[in-house]
Amino acid sequence: MDMFVIFNHEKLEARINEMYGDMVAFGKLLGMTKQRINSRLKSATEFTAAEIEKAADLLKIPAEEIHIYFFEPKVIRR
Repeated sequence: MDMFVIFNHEKLEARINEMYGDMVAFGKLLGMTKQRINSRLKSATEFTAAEIEKAADLLKIPAEEIHIYFFEPKVIRR
């Protein structure tokens, strides 16, 4: 059985929905389309450092909690 690790962004997605209602509203402020944000949330592509910094600011995530929202590992078994 193969294993690999991706990032679990469930808490990040919940925070976005809580504060902005949906990905479109948040994306406009972040300067990203809904599709691009979803790609990041599903770990198809990675957030850049600049995107993380701006998103954390918009979502009022303290620096010491960034890892909880952006770097929480999720093990996938195949």
